[in-house]
Amino acid sequence: MIKQDNKIDMVYLWCDGNDSAFKKRKQQYLKIEDNSEQENNEAVGDIRFFDNKELKYSLRSLEMYAPWINHVYIVTDRQVPKWLNTKYEKVTVIDHSEIMPQESIPCFNSAVIEYFLPFIPKLSEKFLYGNDDMFFGKKVYQEDFFAGDKPIVRVKAIRRKKLMAYRGTKYTYYGTVLNSLELLENTYGKKESYELHHNIDAYRKSLFLVTLDKFQNRLSKCFQNRFRKPDDIQRILFSLDMVYSGNAELKIVTNPKPWRLHLHFLKKVEWESLCDTDNSSKLHKRINKYKPKFFCINSSADTTLEEKTKVKQFMESLFPQPSKFEKI
Repeated sequence: MIKQDNKIDMVYLWCDGNDSAFKKRKQQYLKIEDNSEQENNEAVGDIRFFDNKELKYSLRSLEMYAPWINHVYIVTDRQVPKWLNTKYEKVTVIDHSEIMPQESIPCFNSAVIEYFLPFIPKLSEKFLYGNDDMFFGKKVYQEDFFAGDKPIVRVKAIRRKKLMAYRGTKYTYYGTVLNSLELLENTYGKKESYELHHNIDAYRKSLFLVTLDKFQNRLSKCFQNRFRKPDDIQRILFSLDMVYSGNAELKIVTNPKPWRLHLHFLKKVEWESLCDTDNSSKLHKRINKYKPKFFCINSSADTTLEEKTKVKQFMESLFPQPSKFEKI
């Protein structure tokens, strides 16, 4: 049993974009708002909200490889997964209305929803956070996420010039990363360029709240961004603020060089984290071959339903055993 003062919860964001009520709300607010992103699939495309049952398989992976997780919170907007066993004492569905200001609801912008995670009732001081398309790939331990009381922040180095190329009037993921890095640079004077490894991240609730307070003026400008906008602040702000304030450990994740991959059979290579679009057959092969600790099967803007079907079959092959999180 995990000691009471060292428990670690898991938080997911989830939505069912296939639900008719959800679609109606989304279309209603797209029409109401002066939204320059309406034709931007990266920002508001249906594939961003498509439910391919990823959460079900992510929870299977959690039960298999991280059974020490204390409690699971699923943050959503007036929805509950039809397959979820809500009577299971280890899971709680959190509606947006429980943690977000009413004027920000409905919100279809994950970057904004993430600002309010520490307000989840009864959330443990230490918690992990992931999207529903993020999975545990092998057995993991608390030490994989926390060095004592310090969260381990996994990032990838990225050239600032590349980030600058994504800045503009249209939403881009890298543009919002750049917004966050510049905010940190103005505070700490560090001109470092990183992006999160786009997998399951570790946080401390009290430190998250400190960052919210520290950058309240800038973050509050995003509270009304119901859909992704160019001025969004990406959650790397919270991760690197923990690092720069001396309260977290930075770990730079790099992909093994091609020649090193050939040494995998000698157990000299461990691919810790993988992420790619879900129409990448190479990703599936790498997951099966290198068995990373965590991986993300991300949706690209042009993913087809046929490719989604293949991904679901792949997830089923990896995690065929139903978990206690599912209805019998």
